[in-house]
Amino acid sequence: MNRRTDDKQSRIVHVLVASPSDVAAERKIADEVIRTWHIRHQLSGLRLEPVLWESHGAPECGDRVQGILNKQIVDECDCAIGIFWTRIGTDTGVAPGGAVEEVQRLMSKGKPVMLYFSKANYPLNLSDSGKVMEFAGQLTRLAEFKASLQGYSLLWEYDSQDRFRQNLLTHLDIQIPKWFGPEATAQERVVVSPKLDAASALKRYHSTLARQLGNITLTGSPVITNFSAKLSDTFVSLSLSGTSRCETRIHAADEPCVSQTEERTSTPEEVMRFVFQNYPLLLVIGDPGSGKTTLLKYYALSCLDNGRCTQFGFSEDVNVFYFPLRELKKGDSGYASLPAILSGWCEKNYLTLPDTLFSGWLEEPSSLVLLDGLDEISDVDERIAVCSWVDRMVERFTSARFVVTSRSTGYRKGDGIELEASHLRADIMDFSKEQQAEFLQRWFKAAFLGEIPPSVGDKGRWRILQEQKADQKADAIIAFLSQDKNRSLRALAGVPLLLQIMAMLWKDREYLPGSRLKLYDAALNYMLDYRDRRRGIDPLLAAEDARRVLSPVSLWMQDELKKDEADRDKMQDKMQELLDTLCNSLPASEFCRNLVDRAGLLVEYGEKEYVFRHKSFREYMAGVQLLKNMHRMGYLDIIVTRFGDDWWQEPLRFFIGHVDDADVFDSFMQKLFDSPVTENLTQKQQDLLVALVEEAPQRKIDALRQKLLDPATTQNRQRYLLECLKTIAKPEALAVVREFKQLGLSKEERVIVAVTLDKLGAEYILIKGGTFIYSRTKKPETVPDMYVAKYTVTNQHYRRFIDYLDAKEPEFAERVPVETYRKSLQELASGIKGFSNWLKEEPSLVSRFRSFYDDDKRFNKDEQPVVGVSWFAAKAWCLWLSLLEGERARYQLPDEVQWEWAAGGQRDKRDEVLKVRDYPWPEEKGKPDKTRANYNNHEGGTTPVGRYPEGATPEGLYDMAGNVWEWTEDWYDEDKDRRSLRGGDYSDKADALRCSSRLDLNPRNRGYFIGFRVIRSSHSSSS
Repeated sequence: MNRRTDDKQSRIVHVLVASPSDVAAERKIADEVIRTWHIRHQLSGLRLEPVLWESHGAPECGDRVQGILNKQIVDECDCAIGIFWTRIGTDTGVAPGGAVEEVQRLMSKGKPVMLYFSKANYPLNLSDSGKVMEFAGQLTRLAEFKASLQGYSLLWEYDSQDRFRQNLLTHLDIQIPKWFGPEATAQERVVVSPKLDAASALKRYHSTLARQLGNITLTGSPVITNFSAKLSDTFVSLSLSGTSRCETRIHAADEPCVSQTEERTSTPEEVMRFVFQNYPLLLVIGDPGSGKTTLLKYYALSCLDNGRCTQFGFSEDVNVFYFPLRELKKGDSGYASLPAILSGWCEKNYLTLPDTLFSGWLEEPSSLVLLDGLDEISDVDERIAVCSWVDRMVERFTSARFVVTSRSTGYRKGDGIELEASHLRADIMDFSKEQQAEFLQRWFKAAFLGEIPPSVGDKGRWRILQEQKADQKADAIIAFLSQDKNRSLRALAGVPLLLQIMAMLWKDREYLPGSRLKLYDAALNYMLDYRDRRRGIDPLLAAEDARRVLSPVSLWMQDELKKDEADRDKMQDKMQELLDTLCNSLPASEFCRNLVDRAGLLVEYGEKEYVFRHKSFREYMAGVQLLKNMHRMGYLDIIVTRFGDDWWQEPLRFFIGHVDDADVFDSFMQKLFDSPVTENLTQKQQDLLVALVEEAPQRKIDALRQKLLDPATTQNRQRYLLECLKTIAKPEALAVVREFKQLGLSKEERVIVAVTLDKLGAEYILIKGGTFIYSRTKKPETVPDMYVAKYTVTNQHYRRFIDYLDAKEPEFAERVPVETYRKSLQELASGIKGFSNWLKEEPSLVSRFRSFYDDDKRFNKDEQPVVGVSWFAAKAWCLWLSLLEGERARYQLPDEVQWEWAAGGQRDKRDEVLKVRDYPWPEEKGKPDKTRANYNNHEGGTTPVGRYPEGATPEGLYDMAGNVWEWTEDWYDEDKDRRSLRGGDYSDKADALRCSSRLDLNPRNRGYFIGFRVIRSSHSSSS
């Protein structure tokens, strides 16, 4: 495009006309007005040339369509006129429509743009449900675009084509001379719009950020529910685990200990406010679908609202920055700096801001950096490197505060994935029952109000009716989930993503599948097929055919690409191979467009890539494809090699959940235990093994039995096999466990004198008495023989106590009627300071004694130690267990002397009076490490009891160091207001694991780090 004509040497100004297809008449008007402008301004020295894609574009290949148009015509234009009515156009992968990308591109280059929005009525045929749905989506995205311009753009509205012509004539007369007149020409400025100053640039960046993050598609797609809603309309405040615990609270021997508060769930505001007063970084951990990204969006938008920033602990306006960590790419010299990657993110969103601006902003006092999705980096070594990069950025920008999110499987200190920067971790909790109800009420209201109102009639009345429908739907599903028969669904409803899927299905079908797998299955079928069919629209491909294509592609991304985004051309090539095998084939480009625009499963990511709208859908289909590939020779061996890689955890769980053939499960277990991968499993791998056994719909134990009873099986594998059989827990599985013990095949070497069992089947090991130097007094203390529980009390055993109180254990109630127990409890409580008053505060013994974390999936698995139990509740448990055996005081909490002797007494040196070992295990093993104890947050939570044989005492007492602190019988000191605990927990440093270390807590405390272990006097025991 030339800048001057040859006849009069007038300067040519190229004016881009950008618009979607619904304003064709206005495009013609603009073309005419621009082309004839010079007739009325012959002395201006300017001549305007309208630039439209249909007149200035030409055929070309090698890039996306909008990318070609940008190079051919958009980048050469001097200014633009944007015209919009009811459409925003087709998503380009960079912007929601071509016209939007064009005007944003010119604006980012500092070129002038005038934007016009029509207010004219649109004649919509409401009988065509497909067009209505498309119309609603277009309007919603157009409104989002328009809202994103508020604050730094003067937008113009018109109500008729004649008014548009008049407005455009007037506005061109005002602006063109100012932008491109003689003064500008004299300065030889082609682009006359001045560069943004720092403040204006930051405002532009924040507006772009708000546009990107400001809306939430409630089930992962705006198409699924026909609407996209503002985050503020639907966000339910998540609960995060929060604690004021510090690392100096425990001390050896009689040194003072800092007082302690129990963990409580906190709001996002409370967590951020607390963390940033003490730490520069907040690490947010959540399960798949828990709302990690939604939480970051909430943090971003709330802090961008200057009126709310004080709620999050900031005293002044906040500079907010956001970046998805999966986009962090390593170059020849390593990772770029934070300012450089933020500048690069802006380039992808057609906002040109140099990294020097970001460097300055990050140095300002109130800066918040949100880094999303550490777990989405598939390679463990790369994830470790990214953690180091984050550490460097925290050290470099000392004025900034950082938030990093990850799945728990993606952040594990035991794998070396650790942020060294001073930080606090917060775990996203499942929705409570109240939060579920609030979310559903908000969701249905947004869904029904998101529908198209009638063109005639009382819109206020329509809104009232829609809200009533929403309330009815919400009330119905809440009542459904509250029924006892739907307890398993209620647990799934605690996961925000799954609750959204439930809401989506309930809105149209009032139907909910009964399991996690069936929820994903139903959601996919709904998006790909059912939603269209119920509206009388034939889907592009039937759901089963679409999934025949998508499942292999999902596994291809999982296995070969090892990342969540795929090059568009490569994905379409992969899809085309599969589509060509179907009876009803179609072009892959058309299929992908349908997946983006209608099904909503795919998103155009950047200029050249696709991602699945939610990672869990891709993982689900990858797991389904694993099962389909089972018939291939040797494929089961390939699946086994993926075991233990956290990138594969979810696909493997989805795979095993679809194995409805017990022989396949048996073959998988045989291959797994024949594989080197099971020689030494990490705690995370053991958790996965248990999950696979639990989630398999059909199971056989032949392979497990054969391997367990094989004398050549190693000690580690014996432990893993026993855990699998105990998880299956059927009579035939438990019979194999008994057979193994009877045959004496265990390779565990212990100095065991005698073992006894209580009425629940828990093991107690005889600890021979002796004399030792007690750490507190430095004087000799003598301890008699006693039986000590091999493990701390587990959830499984503690729940039987709660069930007994709730009249669900008739065998125990027959032995000890609940009223008899209640009277004995009151007698016990009357002699203990504070116990009776504590009981009176809650008449229901079930509510009084239930673990505070019984519904918290971080801590509530059967074989995990029970936590959230007060000292009073531990005493009540001991009384119950004793009464079951006919002796009121048979079981007790150990006192500190007994506990210390059991944990570290040197019973192999009986002729000497010595202090206890430093740690429970034999001294030659040395100091704590991650194979001997659960500590230092290596696992991020409690582990099932018995997972650390290397850390057991010589007699075989497990977890005397780490996992949970254990209540003892004693007062902590002479004040007699706090009880003493021993042993250390999963988050403590190594010093807390010493046999002499102590902690003091109020006996009412029900912390997530507190459990208890029981002893039994030797005189009342039988071997």
